[in-house]
Parts: sequence; C-alpha cells; structure tokens
Amino acid sequence: MLRIVIILFFSSTIFSQVQTESWLDYVIEENKEEISETSSMNVDNEFYYTIQIAVKKTFDEAMEVVQALNASDIDAFIQKNDANSEYKYRVRYGNFSTRDDAVKLAENIKVELGYNCWIDKTEL
Repeated sequence: MLRIVIILFFSSTIFSQVQTESWLDYVIEENKEEISETSSMNVDNEFYYTIQIAVKKTFDEAMEVVQALNASDIDAFIQKNDANSEYKYRVRYGNFSTRDDAVKLAENIKVELGYNCWIDKTEL
C-alpha cells in the first residue's frame, strides 16, 4: 500500500512539472540576450583562436587524448583533418577571442599534462 502511495505522489509531482514549463521561457529568453551580446563581440573580431593539443592517426588514439583531457576538466573535441592523409584527427580545445588567452591555457596544458600545444587562428 505504501508503495502505491509513493508511486502516486511521485507521478503527480512529475506530471505537475510537465504542465508548468513557463519558467523555461524566461530562462531561454534571458540566455538569448546573453548569446546575442557574445556573438556580436565575436563578429567584430572576424576570427578566433583554438588550442590544438594533438594530432593522431586514428579516431581511437584521438579519443584516448580527449578522455585524458576530460579527466583534467578540459572539454576537448576531435576535428577530422582531411587535408592530411596520415594524421586525420586533431584534438582541440576552446574558441578564444584573443591569442594571449589561448597561449596562457596552452602553457598550462603543457606544464600540467605534457602536451606540446600550438595555437590555430580560424576565421569566422
């Protein structure tokens, strides 16, 4: 009997949350304003900087680097490189508006994790 009461209580709570989603509109609208301000700042620069941490032959090798970086709170990503037939997978991090910011973090990555990083400038 107690199980049924608990199930009914939680299902009514879940159902009531689904019905009242008006707070989502406010948060989304607030975030849209912040994103538009950030986007306008990036458009003025016409480019951004990314830290390239490693280049690997296989996706699995690149994924190992990403997992090691993620364990150190660095949210890296893999970018496929079709220009090079041997090293096809780039492990990268970030989109920085200034080269100085990217260089500072690249130096930290080298000291903390031992990866020789370089900075890549990418046009928008």
